[in-house]
Amino acid sequence: MTTNPNRRNLLLLGAAGTVIAGAAGLLAWRAARTPRVSDEFSGLGAGLDAVALISNTGEQVRWGELKGKPRAVFFGFTHCPVICPVTVWELNDAMDKIGAAAAAISIEFVTIDPERDTPERLQAYFSGFGGRVHGYSGTPEAIAQIAGGFEIVYRRTALDGEDYSMDHTATVFLIDRAGRVVDAIAYGSPPEVIETRLRALVGAPQPPAARQPT
Repeated sequence: MTTNPNRRNLLLLGAAGTVIAGAAGLLAWRAARTPRVSDEFSGLGAGLDAVALISNTGEQVRWGELKGKPRAVFFGFTHCPVICPVTVWELNDAMDKIGAAAAAISIEFVTIDPERDTPERLQAYFSGFGGRVHGYSGTPEAIAQIAGGFEIVYRRTALDGEDYSMDHTATVFLIDRAGRVVDAIAYGSPPEVIETRLRALVGAPQPPAARQPT
């Protein structure tokens, strides 16, 4: 896949829980009032329908079977100290603010650390979110294929002893019912941007008194 140079500049890399991209990447994400399919996202996630993953409940699921509902997809790992838990919390908080319309959205967490993130680990990690967050693991080959389809960059970094962390792209991809990437949220986006984009994903009206992000 050929990477759109503008898109490549927006895909942020986190290092051991710290985003190491400049502020320019964050500012480049303009708040969307309606989901859109544009050249910026064309090709992301394409050709992955047959790739098999394992859900946090231990079931084998093919990527294409997840179509049919709006989704917020994030790649990370459960030993992540900051970026991953903050991202999931922010998405969940925005859904709380949206209310009933947000029930249609599925938050999907794909691990880039399948060695440690077993289905059992994912199930325990996300148990406090009331079924909103669905975790997926799989073989290293399957994870690499899914991650590559979204132009995710990740790498293992050694820590003290035999411990390790993972550097990874920290972008949330918003996917429509047809399985197309229609928008994205950069790590560090303000809460109002996250809420606005999730509302747009499900067609929920924006709060009339809220100032729309620009």
